[in-house]
Order: sequence, then C-alpha cells, then structure tokens
Amino acid sequence: SFGPREDAFFEAVTNLACEKKLPLIYLAANSGARIGIADEVKSCFRVGWSDESSPERGFQYIYLTDEDYSRIASSVIAHKLQLDSGEVRWIIDSVVGKEDGLGVENIHGSAAIASAYSRAYEETFTLTFVTGRTVGIGAYLARLGIR
Repeated sequence: SFGPREDAFFEAVTNLACEKKLPLIYLAANSGARIGIADEVKSCFRVGWSDESSPERGFQYIYLTDEDYSRIASSVIAHKLQLDSGEVRWIIDSVVGKEDGLGVENIHGSAAIASAYSRAYEETFTLTFVTGRTVGIGAYLARLGIR
C-alpha cells in the first residue's frame, strides 16, 4: 500500500526520471492508499446504534465512554453527549491518532504522485507493468502511465 513514505519515494523517483529524461518503469501490485484507524481508538470505540435491539437499522455515531475518552483524548476530536440516563458519551468527530500515515495525509500523497506521474507521461518514457492486484491510486497510476 502507499503511505507517506512510499508516496515521497515514488514522487522523488518520478521527478528524477523527468529531470534526467530516464525511462520510468512502474511495476504495479498494491492495495492503494493506506487508510486505517489508530489502534488506541480502534480498541475502545463503541457504536451508537439507531435502535439498540436492531443493529441492522444502522448507527447514529461512534463514541467513547467517559473513561476511554480521558485515556485517549489526544488521539481524537470529540464532543460530549449526555444521555437522559446520565451516561456520558464522547462522539468521535475525527481520529488524530499517535501514528502518522493512517489517514487523509495518504490521500494528499496520492494526489502528489498522480500529478508527478502524469507529468512524467508527457516528459519522458513511462512503462507500467501490472503484476498483480492493483487498486485505488495504484490502478490510477497504471492508467496514467498507459502506452
């Protein structure tokens, strides 16, 4: 998968190929942009079901208990909801996480490498060889580099 480090490497190699007018060969077999959720949040979030007795009806939000929120508050952006029963739930608006490379920063990197590879198609020779399953940004790069 593509994370920030892989994006930076791919972009640097692509830029070098353009600068030196070298052929650029992309061997594609990947699962696209790496998207995940921070382990510290994944291990404790709960689901606010639309109907507790019928989960198939969907959910309203994901949340943390008061205790879990106090433990991992720096990993989320959340707002407080107090139920009529007095129970406090912290509704998760955004997951920040401790580890870099699991969220939207990957989409930014995907845009950067797509732009670089598109430019390479115009400025130098590109060859894409798909060796296995390739989805998301990997498949898009394969399409951009088609000859």
